[in-house]
Amino acid sequence: MADILDRAHFDYVTGGDRALQAEIVRLFRAQAESWRNACASGDWRAAVHTIKGSARGIGLMALAHACVAAENAPAEAITLALSDVRASLAAALNALETDPA
Repeated sequence: MADILDRAHFDYVTGGDRALQAEIVRLFRAQAESWRNACASGDWRAAVHTIKGSARGIGLMALAHACVAAENAPAEAITLALSDVRASLAAALNALETDPA
């Protein structure tokens, strides 16, 4: 889990405020659902960009890196890059479930 969620980073950016962390995690989960819907409709680029910023703020760096790769992927690699984002997002959501704010 430490490789997925950088708890020290999240604590630092929130000042260790657990109520604030819980609200941020709630918002992140809502964004994750929006991302899934956007990908299903083909409007993935803006959603990936949003998830990237949120992931960085929380300390989900592997997810942020997967988003950067998707944003920069050539057309022929987008499907694979989005698959990586989906897998990283699932791992991030699992980590947040295991280590809730």
